[in-house]
Amino acid sequence: MPEPFAFGNSTKRQSVREVPSFTPPIFQLRKNTLDKKETKRQVSEMLDAGRSKTEIFKAFSGGALKDKALAYLIGSRPDPDLIERHAGKIKILLGLTYVQALIGLVGGYLLGLTISSGFAIGLGLFAGGVPLLFAWGFYRNAAHAYTVYVMLSISQMPRMFKEYADDPIGTVVGVAITLAMIFYVAWLKNLLFPDLALIGAKKIKGQFVFSN
Repeated sequence: MPEPFAFGNSTKRQSVREVPSFTPPIFQLRKNTLDKKETKRQVSEMLDAGRSKTEIFKAFSGGALKDKALAYLIGSRPDPDLIERHAGKIKILLGLTYVQALIGLVGGYLLGLTISSGFAIGLGLFAGGVPLLFAWGFYRNAAHAYTVYVMLSISQMPRMFKEYADDPIGTVVGVAITLAMIFYVAWLKNLLFPDLALIGAKKIKGQFVFSN
């Protein structure tokens, strides 16, 4: 027979089934079982899905990828909103890089003519091709293209002063143009990739930080 309904304090308490708390899938990942390729794929998918960068970093920290590489992978991912916001600045950079390629092509060819016509063609193509490679990287919104451009340009600065005694005005103008390009590229990189430092991911007080 069914038990009668008890009013007030009943000697028999009704059992209550506990509902397990929901844990987001991102925290259920067994990061130690993922290889580097799979980790990169998971990170890419989560960034595309709009997950928090900080949340993603915490989920994969200590896994197959070192934290330094993981932070750079997250920070170097192009943000469509930032790309659209600074599209005009990117076009200006591409235009300046094309001018550099043209100058390099002509200058390399003329310099190579002092040796031979074959060497002139090769030197011209090399001097004009390097800026075009950077332009391709800028067009693809590759963070490493900005980093390599800045570091390579800085490394070439001492060589520019070798001609100072023969052509001081030309040397000063060349150095000024180069410095302007370095600062512009570094500034634009900071706008497009705010989570990156000059080299590697940005740290504050020893911790990787991300803008969400």
